[in-house]
Amino acid sequence: MEELNYYDTDEGTPQGGIMSPTLCNVALNGLEELLKKENPRRRDSSPGVHLIRYADDMIITGKTQEIVLKNKRILSEFLAERGLVLNEKKTVVTHIKEGFDFLGFNVRRMKQNSRYNKATEQETVLIIKPSAKGILKLKNKVREIITINKPIQRIISDINPVLRG
Repeated sequence: MEELNYYDTDEGTPQGGIMSPTLCNVALNGLEELLKKENPRRRDSSPGVHLIRYADDMIITGKTQEIVLKNKRILSEFLAERGLVLNEKKTVVTHIKEGFDFLGFNVRRMKQNSRYNKATEQETVLIIKPSAKGILKLKNKVREIITINKPIQRIISDINPVLRG
């Protein structure tokens, strides 16, 4: 749509439509198997590589930075064979202790302290919490919904789906 006028398009898929994630899954089919093949298990140990994917958002973890960079190259080649390109602006190679944002959450590993349960023998704990960007986005949505002239019943019915996610 442009200025409330609808125009047919010859390319692309509607944002939020069922075709976009379906096409993404078709295009990325085989990536998990490729990473397993390129990172074989050694005797009694993990290959050190894991893929977490939600449609076109993904995390590739590795035991070392070299492993992660190798798999980033493998991913870029895999995408190139399909006419796709890795978005370098959205791609981050970082240590888990530094943390990263994924799907509105911040994930990082921290040293245990008195604030966290010390029931385990681990020195560190994995912390997953809403990202600063995600919190800001939610606050802005809530501000848009809550207005002085709106009846409270309408505010409640509008805000509940936002708060539930």
